[in-house]
Amino acid sequence: MNPGPLPLPAACAAALADIETDPLDPGPAAEAHLKVCTACSEARVVFLAQEDSPDALAPVGYFDHLPGRILRKLPARPTLRRHLGPLGWAAAAVVLMAVGTGAFLAGRANRTPYVEATLPRQPDILEVSTSDTPFHNREEEAAQIQALSPEEMKALLKRLDAAPAPTR
Repeated sequence: MNPGPLPLPAACAAALADIETDPLDPGPAAEAHLKVCTACSEARVVFLAQEDSPDALAPVGYFDHLPGRILRKLPARPTLRRHLGPLGWAAAAVVLMAVGTGAFLAGRANRTPYVEATLPRQPDILEVSTSDTPFHNREEEAAQIQALSPEEMKALLKRLDAAPAPTR
């Protein structure tokens, strides 16, 4: 379906042939055509972009000596040791020891006293029966009361009336 590339006008074909031979100086006829035809001027820009340019060559050892050259250009600064001096280092050591000693003594002075936990005194005789099982059936106690004889029931009621009421 595609008939192929469109035929170029003769002026464009001649200008493109001149551009292919030398894109930098195509000649006066091609220069005149490039001022009129935008497609050919764009083709010239494409040819110029594809033109091989030689790599920039660096002299031998350029990158080996580069760090030294940069460091020589930087201003020299005095080192901390020469600037501070032995008296400064001694003063810094004294301040460091004073802060450390003060922090140590402050930590010792603010210690919390040791407190022992004690339980309140329990009565000697407990009348409450404790069971070994934490979850026991209350129906068993009711069944024991129902199984008592009338004389035993009267004795139990007298004991309950004589016992002081528990306070909570």
